[in-house]
Amino acid sequence: MTQASSDVLILGSGIVGMATLIAIDKYDIEAALLSEAKTIHKKEIDPRFYAITPGVKTWLEKNGVWTFLPKKEVSSVRSIIVYSDKEHSSLKFNADDAEMNELAFIVNHDELEKAFIHRIRKISYEEIKTNKVESLSAGVKEINLSYANDNVRQFKLAIGADGTNSWVRSQSSIHFRYKDFDQTAIVFNIKISRAHQGSAYQKFMYHGILALLPIYTHEFSVVFSLNSQMIKEYESFTDDKFIQMLKNVIGEMFGDISLTTKRQYFPLNMKINKSLISDRVLLVGDAAHQVHPLAGQGLNLGLRDVIELDELLSSNKKYHHDLGLKSFLKKYNRNRKTDILSVSYLTDQLSYLFSSKNHIVDFVINFGLNKINQNQLIKKILIKKAIH
Repeated sequence: MTQASSDVLILGSGIVGMATLIAIDKYDIEAALLSEAKTIHKKEIDPRFYAITPGVKTWLEKNGVWTFLPKKEVSSVRSIIVYSDKEHSSLKFNADDAEMNELAFIVNHDELEKAFIHRIRKISYEEIKTNKVESLSAGVKEINLSYANDNVRQFKLAIGADGTNSWVRSQSSIHFRYKDFDQTAIVFNIKISRAHQGSAYQKFMYHGILALLPIYTHEFSVVFSLNSQMIKEYESFTDDKFIQMLKNVIGEMFGDISLTTKRQYFPLNMKINKSLISDRVLLVGDAAHQVHPLAGQGLNLGLRDVIELDELLSSNKKYHHDLGLKSFLKKYNRNRKTDILSVSYLTDQLSYLFSSKNHIVDFVINFGLNKINQNQLIKKILIKKAIH
């Protein structure tokens, strides 16, 4: 049986899906949120931490999400130090370089998700819980969702916020470019004996990339991206052997190091959609793009999708009656392309360059990083670009 329904269907109840619901609600557009019945309030601990940019934080504040984050669970980054095992190459960004107080804010996935859940409780919306979605088909004036028990619902627009293996994307025949980085990220937390002073670190090596995000005064969240052929060896390490290896990589700058969580493993790849839209379909978050985590931009990129949607809704009120119109979708697709392509290209090329064993490349990197480090104007421009 076919039923008319809300104006917009959001598929995916994760952070980006909930952010989309918040953005749409401000404009009195009726929305339904579809989620898997068993996972919307999952209890498993997620080890990931995010480096939220000031620009994204501002949106979270304006839209009532940030207030639900306990202050003790948010850490500030005042400097970012990039270096490599190539001799004498390093680059340091300070908040003072851009006349700012912070460069980023480190937040745990679960805490941020809980803040969003608290926020959407203030919103009136329909929640569709199902573990069986069958098809999505676009007509001239509506898009039809078929799901469990022969239910068919009609909407003006379907927004795919359903992650990297997006069902919405596959139903819409949106093609994407795929690249396997042949790397696996090991995610874990460590405790250190010397305070990090709010500094984040990124070390590039021939065999991988190490990112240290400051979470508490004496703790880091660590993302260690390693060439996949090395993973089996690292998986076999005892905690003591793993910490000894980490000390050899990091050095003595933080004093004693100890593990505070289990190590978890995530294969790394890149997916960039050729388009973010199809007939009465729009994609956000990992459904629209997946990039290398080395720049910490994955979630920021997804939330900037939502911010763009918010800004388009604010400045194009004529579309509020039908967000599925091609002219509206094309505006969104065009406006997001530059940001997504620039971040994906940057992360891809940095990963390649720093893993290169070419001596000419080594010289260029050493020379370039040191020259940038000496030029305050260039550093200020780079920071302003990165924190939006």
